[in-house]
Amino acid sequence: MSLYHPVNLNCPHCGKALEFSASVSVNADRAPELREAILDGSFQRESCPHCGTGLRLDPQLNYLDVGRGQWIAAYPGAWVDRWAELEAAAQQAFDKAFGAQAGTAAREIGAELKPRLVFGWGGLREKLVAADAGLDDTGLELTKIALMRGMDDLPPGQELRLTQATGEGDDAALVLLLVPDDPDGELEELSVPRAIYDEILAEPEDWQPLREQITAGLFVDVLRLTRGG
Repeated sequence: MSLYHPVNLNCPHCGKALEFSASVSVNADRAPELREAILDGSFQRESCPHCGTGLRLDPQLNYLDVGRGQWIAAYPGAWVDRWAELEAAAQQAFDKAFGAQAGTAAREIGAELKPRLVFGWGGLREKLVAADAGLDDTGLELTKIALMRGMDDLPPGQELRLTQATGEGDDAALVLLLVPDDPDGELEELSVPRAIYDEILAEPEDWQPLREQITAGLFVDVLRLTRGG
């Protein structure tokens, strides 16, 4: 079941009070249209009824897709430096719903799920895109590290987000967005051969130390190594 609760806030443009329904739980198996809305960017996007200004509520929800083996706790992007605290909370929530503290039937479902923690709509959408493309999310994060090593003057903590996977065979590519720290900064799109990702998966020993760091908890993201905690 997908659940919502009312949220009161002020319009950032006209300042008038607003009330929107914020999602706290998305069940993509029962409501696949919500998954599509996350992918196309329309989910939780509203307009002020007074002035028409568009706004999007930050994610603060649990996402479940049993068919694709995904359970994801999503929080606002601005909270990423609190990942260690929120990772513990997400692990507790998963354990209660599908883990050690759940009933037998729920634990059987949980055994097929990969629990994850993400920040911002970009972080959540990336996990869905990766699942559709058949990408291992840990391998994807290691691919980002390989790419970042070749970038000059890249600020620590920079976000690199998968937006789509294109082509097949030798033409297969991963399209990533370099997200600046400055909200008004220019977004840069990169298209790289999927072969880079494939080579990393083919050489597990070379990447094992970083793999262990990235997968130490539910926050499977290169930002785990560079932000907060």
